[in-house]
Amino acid sequence: MTHYLDREAAIALLAANGFNRIDIECVLELTRSVSHDGTLRWQAHSIERLASRAWWLDETAVKIVMSRAA
Repeated sequence: MTHYLDREAAIALLAANGFNRIDIECVLELTRSVSHDGTLRWQAHSIERLASRAWWLDETAVKIVMSRAA
């Protein structure tokens, strides 16, 4: 099952993992969003995959958060 995050949830997840405003916008721009009922949503897996490449994170750090958020 594919899980999607709205902008607010994606920003909260990334900010909780040490991403600043510019980093967050970069991740959101580089991951494909889809429109659902007029609201942009991002695949949780896509955000997790890109965010896990941040040098300050252990590769599993975002995955642990994502499993709780999903």
